[in-house]
Amino acid sequence: MTANAELARAIDAMPLIDHHAHSLLRPPLAERDLLDALTQAEHATDHAAIFDSQLGFALRRFCAPALGLPPFADAAEYLAARERLGFDEATRRLLGASGIRTYLIDDGHAPDRLLSDAQLAELASEGAGADGDRAGAAGDVRVHRIVRLERLAESVMSDAASGADFVDRLPVALEAAAASAVGFKTVAAYRGGLALDPAKPSPAELAEAAEAWHAASRRGGAASVRLVDPVIIRHLAWWALERGDAGGPGVLQVHVGFGDPDLRLDRADPFLLQPFIAATQATGGRIALLHCHPYLREASMLAHLFPHVFLDAGLAVAHVGANADTLVRESLDLAPFSKVLFSTDAWGVPERVLLGAAVWRDATTRVLGSYVAEHGWPVDEAIRVAELIAWRNADALYGRSFLEG
Repeated sequence: MTANAELARAIDAMPLIDHHAHSLLRPPLAERDLLDALTQAEHATDHAAIFDSQLGFALRRFCAPALGLPPFADAAEYLAARERLGFDEATRRLLGASGIRTYLIDDGHAPDRLLSDAQLAELASEGAGADGDRAGAAGDVRVHRIVRLERLAESVMSDAASGADFVDRLPVALEAAAASAVGFKTVAAYRGGLALDPAKPSPAELAEAAEAWHAASRRGGAASVRLVDPVIIRHLAWWALERGDAGGPGVLQVHVGFGDPDLRLDRADPFLLQPFIAATQATGGRIALLHCHPYLREASMLAHLFPHVFLDAGLAVAHVGANADTLVRESLDLAPFSKVLFSTDAWGVPERVLLGAAVWRDATTRVLGSYVAEHGWPVDEAIRVAELIAWRNADALYGRSFLEG
């Protein structure tokens, strides 16, 4: 066996910890729901918009065989096979083929439409039981919770009688959520951008912001409960990171770069967050920069400069398909290899889970294989680096042994 064949075999067999994902849409799932959920666009226009893209070619390459089709079966064949198998069986097969053994789930987007954690874990475990080729395949797949801070604050504000009441209720709600969570997430990039004032808000600033938000929410109805106030967002971020000193899950995930249509990409550059990152070094918490495309080199630099910063290439990997080598390379530019993680950011449909895993394995095999072939890396060291990203770094970041239960 050649060195690169050994590397490819090892990476294909590795279990994965998906440190940032979302649950799946509940059935029944119409064809339009499937197509919409595959992309970041508001609404998928037609089959060609999906299947004639890097994402679509990757889907036909990796997902079609999981449904019993040859690689690159066409769109009509794929959709017919999915319909024939039904929701449960198609989901089991696609999740099982991913090799993901642990999911850290953020339910902050449309949770009323999604499977519960228990339902997701059951389908994923059944799929994993049929996948005997990967380490840990016989074990249960586990699901853990990531708390989206803005959504939690919005639920507290919805019930608050005043700004002061919100300030009183918020820490109780945060602690209750933290009891069953492994980390937290902020979508500050969507709510005004990442150029956060680095200073921790004072109690007076928080009280003033809460009163203003409460008054606005009562004037404007349900839509105005959406949290956009930078003081409250900053307070939540500081709270999450300071839990690291209190022995809690002090990991704050931060959406960076590529996302949905309501994201202003110029406000999602991680360099905008640098003053906040610098100010929070002593909190005991850790920051995980999610997805990062097209800012992976910037994120990698921040992970190099600051001991509490980690990153992944997440969401964009599946979307760029055959071009994912570039994303994997950029994530490994300056960041210590112990600070790069794996995630899919899958939402809604199991195809996104399998694509996130399969495209990552494929690209990582080529990138690390080039280091072996062209730069003299020992193959066992390349395998070790892949394993760090696949699951070991997630264990270290979140202070868990996820694959052991």
